[in-house]
Amino acid sequence: MENTVVITGAGISVESGIQPFRGKNGLWNENPTEMATYRNFRTNTSGFLQWYYHRFVSCKDALPNMAHEILAKQNLKLITQNIDNLHHKAGHAADSLIEIHGNINFKRTIQAIDREELVLANWDQVDENYLERDLFELFHIRKDGSIDEQKSMRPHILLFDEYYTELYQYSKAQQWLEDASTIIFIGTSNSVGFTYGALQEALFANKKIKVVDPNPAPSFIQPGVEIVQSTAKEFCLTYFK
Repeated sequence: MENTVVITGAGISVESGIQPFRGKNGLWNENPTEMATYRNFRTNTSGFLQWYYHRFVSCKDALPNMAHEILAKQNLKLITQNIDNLHHKAGHAADSLIEIHGNINFKRTIQAIDREELVLANWDQVDENYLERDLFELFHIRKDGSIDEQKSMRPHILLFDEYYTELYQYSKAQQWLEDASTIIFIGTSNSVGFTYGALQEALFANKKIKVVDPNPAPSFIQPGVEIVQSTAKEFCLTYFK
């Protein structure tokens, strides 16, 4: 397993009660490509923060499931697209974990460029009876909803109209993929740039590729890709004996 990199998506957290992106009740039904944008943060700051507050509420009491726990015990190099903090809760070693889309538990100033600038978001300090007021205070937003370029903060989450940067350990993730001989995709729809790029790179370099998903995305079904139609838990129980 030394040269294996695992990439996880929303599918691994479904058994923990986290709302997926795909399916009947998926987040795609809430139009995240409009809601989860930096443009929306700037033009609809209250609505943006309230949307992410509810994402935090859905994650805060969730517990890691057996798939998270098995991967943590294996101490594999793991790149997750999930912002739900469950790999951390499972005890995955920090130096073996990259949260390529951020972590909802953290915030940073708008101008931040270094991971050392991340601080806890403290969403749980918000009183839902005064939701807008408390969110503005938490993220240093002016009372009229306008942003202070120097003081205002934002959730540490990669938004749909942003690029991967070193705040998300992008170079480290690329190096892991380059060095890997096996890449395992678990519960991801391959609908974002990072997974698409990882797949193309792995195919080009003739790496061993496994895709684990009960309903794998059609883009994964191609020569050189081993499809395992299984839940994350079932796969981890058998593959990582």
